[in-house]
Amino acid sequence: MSAEVDLKDEAKMLPVPADWVVARLPPDRPRVASARRREIYLHASRLFVEKGYEATSMSDIAQAVKITKAGLYHFMESKEELLFTIMNYGMDELYDEVVNPALAEPDPRKRLKMIVRNHVSNIGRVTGNQGNPVTIVADEPGGLGPEKRAIIDRRKRGYFHLVRNTLDELRARGDLVEGLDTTVTAHNIIGMIMWTARWRRPEGRLSVDDIIEQILGFLLHGAVPEAADAA
Repeated sequence: MSAEVDLKDEAKMLPVPADWVVARLPPDRPRVASARRREIYLHASRLFVEKGYEATSMSDIAQAVKITKAGLYHFMESKEELLFTIMNYGMDELYDEVVNPALAEPDPRKRLKMIVRNHVSNIGRVTGNQGNPVTIVADEPGGLGPEKRAIIDRRKRGYFHLVRNTLDELRARGDLVEGLDTTVTAHNIIGMIMWTARWRRPEGRLSVDDIIEQILGFLLHGAVPEAADAA
């Protein structure tokens, strides 16, 4: 099979485990990977989450994708290269769908809401019994060598700085709760969003939109009213 496929056949070309829900990409989303490559990324990510990176072999991945091991090496020269590619793929999606649109929004309050909404929507596009494996793998670069890990860490810092700078802007205009440290708050916001990749299940009682509203409500209004704290 050719490494590149007609993307209009993507839905037919992406056989995934029965417990997974893979929503279609937004119509204006650039297709950064062929359907076959996305299939490899999804299956490899699932195995890395289930078995661990070290315990997963290229043979395991080839068997899951239903191609020969030699065929898999046609796409990726090594397991580390595959891991690095998956992480960059996840970061590409993050920047295309979250970071770049947010950078175009001048109002920090609207920007913060956009970041939450777009990031949770991005994570919620793929879910299974292990949550979203691509997001989970992209968040854990432990299997990479120093040079590749530095590249992923740099891209993560770009997203973190976007969130923290947005909070700094809110604080500068008096719209942030007094005494909040923007570095700690940025880590908390990103952690809250990222954790949905691990616990959300497609059959759960809350939709992606419900989860977005819950996170925004917690973020913008707080879980414990000020009056309750004074009681």
